[in-house]
Amino acid sequence: MTTTTPRRTGQLLWAVAVLLALAAVIVATTLGRAAWERDRGAATRAEALAAGRQLAVNFVTLDASRFDADTGRVVEGATGDFKKQYEDALRELKPVVESNRTVSTVERAEASYVSGDADSAVVLVGLVAPTTNASATEPEKKTYRIRLDLAKVGDSWKVSTLDFVS
Repeated sequence: MTTTTPRRTGQLLWAVAVLLALAAVIVATTLGRAAWERDRGAATRAEALAAGRQLAVNFVTLDASRFDADTGRVVEGATGDFKKQYEDALRELKPVVESNRTVSTVERAEASYVSGDADSAVVLVGLVAPTTNASATEPEKKTYRIRLDLAKVGDSWKVSTLDFVS
């Protein structure tokens, strides 16, 4: 009887050790996955925020002498209905911008991430844009607050909706 009790005690200790090791692996895996998802979410938010800021800067930056290049950057960063509407508006906008010799640059841009997931995001951007034209040779500082709905297209964030907000 003394030989079976130590054997059972040893087997029981091994079983408890295996269960504890298995529980530790499960806890470590769960915590590791949660940390990985949190980091991935933070990276996605940072990418969307940077893209939204740059896309808003591209939208406000306009120089009559570089109209096609400036508006081309906006078209490149756009998708969906917004892209179509913007492209359609360019035909009427170009002669106005060129005849007025409009120049709009961005002096300051501040962006805030509102919401989103891996494939879409909402970003708010505030901009200060000194603007000149044929009738205003001294820059007039214009301020804009823009809400951008972004969509992940391939590896890039693109504007699907752009609204001026107050």
